[in-house]
Amino acid sequence: MKSLFVKGSLVLALAAVLGMPNASAAPLVAVEPTIAVVDGNHAAIVGANGLLNAFIQNHPNAAITEIAFDADGGQIRYDVEGFDESGKYELTYIYSTNQIFEKREGDFHKSLKKKSFDPRKILPPAAVVNFAYAQTQGKATSLNEWSVQYDKGKIVYKVSFGTEGDKEVDVRIDAMNGTLLSVKFDD
Repeated sequence: MKSLFVKGSLVLALAAVLGMPNASAAPLVAVEPTIAVVDGNHAAIVGANGLLNAFIQNHPNAAITEIAFDADGGQIRYDVEGFDESGKYELTYIYSTNQIFEKREGDFHKSLKKKSFDPRKILPPAAVVNFAYAQTQGKATSLNEWSVQYDKGKIVYKVSFGTEGDKEVDVRIDAMNGTLLSVKFDD
């Protein structure tokens, strides 16, 4: 496992050097009420975009299979997974230690192609998190994690919020068209 220590904030450094991805996705399906809990400048969004740009810079011919933000358990972590002809890779940034880790996770397999997606063609994460929050019926108290990846034949956002009493509500949304797939409250 290769480790690089990054001085300063990952968000600022990567944004300054690499810029943010230019996503041109379809508009989000409207929901009432639309509640803005994050925007494009929120750490859960900017950090993931910055890490995605770093992954693409390190592997310019790579296809992406997952982008994730995780704050569950109090430690903020960003992950990007993808592959190119030389293998499968994961890039991880741990906010508390300000470290980036890259590891090779295996060889290239043709089956990986069906699980990949173009991050410029999915709905933007901030819009999806806000839509997911609106589905929690006001019960969400924190954004625990979100990810976008291939799931059951679709590219799907999974968004998890904390609620009172250390419970969670999980929302699944189609990443291409914004269709609500499921909402699950812990009992």
